[in-house]
Amino acid sequence: MVKEVTLDSSVLVSAFVKGDKFRAKARRIIEKVFSGEFRVVTSAIVFVEVCGSVARRVGVDKALLVKDQLVKWDNMNFIGWSELTGKRMGEAAELAVELKLRGMDAIVVQVAKEKKRALITFDEEMAEKAKAAVEVFTH
Repeated sequence: MVKEVTLDSSVLVSAFVKGDKFRAKARRIIEKVFSGEFRVVTSAIVFVEVCGSVARRVGVDKALLVKDQLVKWDNMNFIGWSELTGKRMGEAAELAVELKLRGMDAIVVQVAKEKKRALITFDEEMAEKAKAAVEVFTH
């Protein structure tokens, strides 16, 4: 059975960065995406966050490869990107206030809530706060 999920940037960053403490877990999650066990839709901001984080952690060259890989996964329908519309922005702002989430985290949680998907994140603070709005899986 296919599980509908929303991935936080922490999962994708961990999958791409060698030596990351959650890399093995992140790679298993990505394998489930490739096998069709997980169907992913996440916020388009995650694309930007992942590229920036990888650039800061391991360099621009690796970040450019990651950017290309994410585009390929999009083209192969492994990841769907949800755009930040005015309606979604308002809903995310409400979640940020109600749950005291960081702004970018609230946008990702909003996607999970709107799409009725489980959120997968390695960010413990985000996970704890998001549990009030969506089903959450962590490491």
